Amino acid sequence: MRDTQVGYWFQLSDHPELEKNHSQNDKEFLILTKHFYNQNNLPKDIKDQVEKLLNLSHWAISKDSEQERQANELMVVRRTIEIVPEYDPLTHRPTAHVQRAKVVSDGEEIHVDEWGRIKVRFLFTRTEDHAHDGGAGSNDSDTDSAWVDVLTPWAGEGYGARFLPRKDEIVVIDFFDGNIDRPFVTGRIHEAQRSPTKFDIKGQLPDTKKLSGIRSKEVGGEGYNQLRFDDTTGQISAQLHSSHGATQLNLGNLSHPKDTAESDGRGEGFELRTDDAGAIRSKGLYISTFVQDKATDIHLEAKEAVQNFTESLESMKALSEYAVKQKAEAADMLANIDQYIKTIESQWSDLKATKDALMLLASPESISLVSGKDVHINALDSITMGAGQSVNVSTDEHLILNAKKKVSVFAGEEDLKVYAAKGKFELQSQDNVLDVAARLDIKITSSEGKVEIHSPTEIVFKAKDSALKINGEGVTVITPNKFTAKAGQHLFIAGASESPTLPLFPNNICWECLARRAAQRGAFINKGDGM
Repeated sequence: MRDTQVGYWFQLSDHPELEKNHSQNDKEFLILTKHFYNQNNLPKDIKDQVEKLLNLSHWAISKDSEQERQANELMVVRRTIEIVPEYDPLTHRPTAHVQRAKVVSDGEEIHVDEWGRIKVRFLFTRTEDHAHDGGAGSNDSDTDSAWVDVLTPWAGEGYGARFLPRKDEIVVIDFFDGNIDRPFVTGRIHEAQRSPTKFDIKGQLPDTKKLSGIRSKEVGGEGYNQLRFDDTTGQISAQLHSSHGATQLNLGNLSHPKDTAESDGRGEGFELRTDDAGAIRSKGLYISTFVQDKATDIHLEAKEAVQNFTESLESMKALSEYAVKQKAEAADMLANIDQYIKTIESQWSDLKATKDALMLLASPESISLVSGKDVHINALDSITMGAGQSVNVSTDEHLILNAKKKVSVFAGEEDLKVYAAKGKFELQSQDNVLDVAARLDIKITSSEGKVEIHSPTEIVFKAKDSALKINGEGVTVITPNKFTAKAGQHLFIAGASESPTLPLFPNNICWECLARRAAQRGAFINKGDGM
């Protein structure tokens, strides 16, 4: 029995059942399968240990008798019975292995159904083999296959990753369970005229092998988007780029696009740029050149800026109080700055408490604002400026200051000077009194012309107990002491009169009337019309 082999036949004799009423052919059997059992002839103590180990490892084969050393089990069939191989059309089919295929479409560059499936032509297909079905399978059209699933690294319900194959790309096809009727796309490969990804449409492998990422292509155009990671030694950077308007976010050690392994540097840090328009929108915005190493604090941390702001506010408060003591005007909007600082401290220190749409621009060094044309600064409420040293304003043409209500200028410890180098100097109080006062002397001088004082009613000069009055009734000199008139000649002639030259002031403006008319989109008027 040990020498029997599958496929051989034998004649079974002296079997009590077969010897009864069975022909000679019924005693001939064909061996279909053979199972055998062999046991080593080991000493008993070693045999027991081996048996125990085999039982623990579940390698032991069950047998009917402990005394059996060798056994064979045959599956046989009468030799006269016709046999055929076992076959199940659902399971016994050719095993399919990985294949390459070309993406085909109905004419569009991207041709998919609602599930993101594509159609392909297998590269092994030949046109002459498919002539019987109108060429389906080798037409390079969407008749070449059924819809084929595309493997994606992330597939959720309405979310995940999506990179759909495009026409003429080469994809790799695998088959579930090796079933040729269940193909799916596992990935894509570059070959033939489809060269590997060129970031910035520059360079070739292996020169640019240190670049990695994603570059797309505009459907029906030449534009592209890319996410590029540059791991070049000494030039590590990342870039999010759209070719439209050369819009880019560059991070790290910036460099020019690479034709070779390295390229010239462009700077360090980050760059957000575009050739078109840009906008930054947020509920709160902090722009700062105060250093925060390694992002060790919250992103809206502004302690240094708040400290500088607080110190400046204290200085402005002190100067405002000094001005009030000197009978000048107080800075009336400092409370707004104080509230602004408190809001920054309370809201920006709490990651979830940002409620007010605040913006802060801060630097430990200088800040410059430069424009080729105009600079417009406007606030619906107030504008407050403070400096630890000087505020300098310079213009090549005009400096015009307009205030609807009051203008107050205070110099605390040094001079207040106003000069007109060539033009006329005018000082007017158009609807009230003009007061000029000094603790010491007041000097009015004309170096090359006259000094004239005009009044429609009266001019009065007073000094100590004496006075000089000039009015329509005449000239009156009042003094309790000596009146001295020194002249080379005294002339007393007939009387005459001369009218003073007076400025023409504009009519008073009714600001409330203007506001009402502005709200009604009416013309500006003065209060003389009865409003």
